[in-house]
Amino acid sequence: MTADNTVGIALDSVVNAANKGKIPVFTLIPTSLNKGTFVDLGANFYEVGKLQGHLAARIINGEDPSTIPIENIVPRILAVNKKVLNTLKDPWTLSDELIQKADIVVDEDGKEIIKNKSKEESAENRKPLTKKWNINIVEFMDISDVEKTRQGVLEGLKLAGLRENKDYEIKIQNAQGDMPTVSLMIDNALSQGADMIITLSTPTLQAAIQRAKNIPVIFTYCASGVNAGAGKTNEDHLPNITGIYALAAYNEIMTLFKKLMPSAKRVGTLFNPAESNSVLHEKILNNEAKIFGVELISLPANTSTEVPDAALVMVSRNIDAVIQIPGNLTATAFVSIAKAARQAKIPVFAFQTNQAYDGASVVLAKDYYDFGKEAAFLAARVMRGENPKDIPFMGLSGIKLILNLKAAKLAKLKIPESLIADALTVIK
Repeated sequence: MTADNTVGIALDSVVNAANKGKIPVFTLIPTSLNKGTFVDLGANFYEVGKLQGHLAARIINGEDPSTIPIENIVPRILAVNKKVLNTLKDPWTLSDELIQKADIVVDEDGKEIIKNKSKEESAENRKPLTKKWNINIVEFMDISDVEKTRQGVLEGLKLAGLRENKDYEIKIQNAQGDMPTVSLMIDNALSQGADMIITLSTPTLQAAIQRAKNIPVIFTYCASGVNAGAGKTNEDHLPNITGIYALAAYNEIMTLFKKLMPSAKRVGTLFNPAESNSVLHEKILNNEAKIFGVELISLPANTSTEVPDAALVMVSRNIDAVIQIPGNLTATAFVSIAKAARQAKIPVFAFQTNQAYDGASVVLAKDYYDFGKEAAFLAARVMRGENPKDIPFMGLSGIKLILNLKAAKLAKLKIPESLIADALTVIK
């Protein structure tokens, strides 16, 4: 069932008919599980409304509407209903992977479990703070996506009703991609009396896990808090840590890749064996590629000086395209990856915004401003008295399409007009 208004009004009658036939109902209306649907995948309209409210706030605060771009944003929500399984005539199943990805799960007894619910501060929850907080933002490298995330954190604290210099003071440290500096920055924050650390990367989170055990740590700009070592599950985690995570849009980029290059069979990527998030990304992309009948050629690179040579070896392996997974090392050295692909005249698909400007033809990126903003909302909840151990790690949905038509032309990748029309940003 689609999200059409007329059809949505008649949802009950459709579900009743399906129940008589003992067949499942799939919808694009993610709030329909209570009516007996099986799987719902669609837009999180609460998040859409919240974003609209933030636009209104920006205009109230003096921004000119004509300077704010219209964006096509679909924050996704997935809901599954395990109770329906017992009513179906065929042996349908819900895989553990799908249940793990779901934001809402109805169990066998009909109990609804909301896993990835963003809990922004409401007016009644805006309690006065008991102290002025010393917040330290710790970053691993300085690229545009990190800047967007930082901007989201800074503005998110204000949207949560907190006032800088009265409710909190904030300091920002950046390691400029130097791993030994990360631990020093955490120690520096602690020695200067930080009450909270907000980490913007997996390496900074991992350093905080080891060194900042007695103050709240809020993470963001991270693929997986669990994979980074902050917990066993999103709900069962270290008592002083919570945060926002987001995996790259692998299924979506593979779908787009096969649409643009239907006969392609081999793609390449570089990964850093020393980065837990890079290893995780490589594993997920490999699994997705297999689903689409595509072979992934993945090569390791341990330092930035190894990336150029590894990239040249990768493009020599008879690949049709590069699908470069996210990672701190490959992000800092992405220009050399794009250069090798350009020389081989093969397109690059990527996941980080700045990589579209550095030579990727197609980018499906998370909204990094939202990455930071949602982390700020979690920080505000902790500052108002909530215990981090009671706040599950929360997944960030929503992606944006960025196209570089010049890079695509050099790689002889034809981009249809319909896709150009759907893109948030087009680099000509």
